[in-house]
Amino acid sequence: MPDTAPTAPAERTITIETADRVATITLRRPEVLNALDSHTHRAIAQAIVDLERDDEVAAIVIAAEGRAFCSGSDLREIGQLAGAAEQEYVALDFSTKNRIATCTKPVVAAIQGYCVGGGMELALACDLRVAADDAIFAMPEVSLGSLPGSGGLQRLPQVVGVGIAKEWILTGRRVPADEAHVRGLVNTVVPRDRLAEAAHDLAADLARKSPLALRLAKVALTPEPLADRGLVAAFQMLAGDATHSQPSYSSATRRFSSPGSGAGDTQSERPTGPLAPRERSE
Repeated sequence: MPDTAPTAPAERTITIETADRVATITLRRPEVLNALDSHTHRAIAQAIVDLERDDEVAAIVIAAEGRAFCSGSDLREIGQLAGAAEQEYVALDFSTKNRIATCTKPVVAAIQGYCVGGGMELALACDLRVAADDAIFAMPEVSLGSLPGSGGLQRLPQVVGVGIAKEWILTGRRVPADEAHVRGLVNTVVPRDRLAEAAHDLAADLARKSPLALRLAKVALTPEPLADRGLVAAFQMLAGDATHSQPSYSSATRRFSSPGSGAGDTQSERPTGPLAPRERSE
């Protein structure tokens, strides 16, 4: 059995397992469809730092427990923030995705169920994406009166092209796994029960290759990565604060951001609403 190491004894939001020189970071907040809060952002970023330094690890998989990969930012937290506090959260979110994108080792996302908002941005920060056939992708932020805030506006066009990226971002529509595969968002689609195996096998194949060649190839493919404190980061920080202060955003997210509502829908098998995953997206 792989060794499992919780990142935080008080609140285990992720776990790390290692086998075949592949480390798997698993999001462990299924009750909120793996919505990301500040604690989880920091845990993921620290895990990437630690795994980069581990000579026994040559590739990384980011996976998730439960019926969803990631539903975006936890609105129970971000819904209570404003001004400088909200800007700091957006900066943390942005830097976490950048830490994944600039990891010196290849990172594979294993995606099932809902992968929306900041969750889709998390997947985009990975080098390769393996999706289960039940995966659903969406960036509903504009429909909620906000903007994707952690690299999605910049990374999605690089992956699927500007025209398709504009359609998906401006409409916020749900994209099924097969369409995501055709458009190049995901590299392969597999049955749900084969997702973990397929993602691990892909990462294990990468782990057998030259670490230096992989690292240099990643740098050459993205010669100008997003900077944590660059112009784009500053824009996202200010844009998030500005849009979230608008009445339209407050109205669209109010019932999902109150402390008592919960970030995830645990009462039904599927979230409800015109775009179901919006409930837990940024």
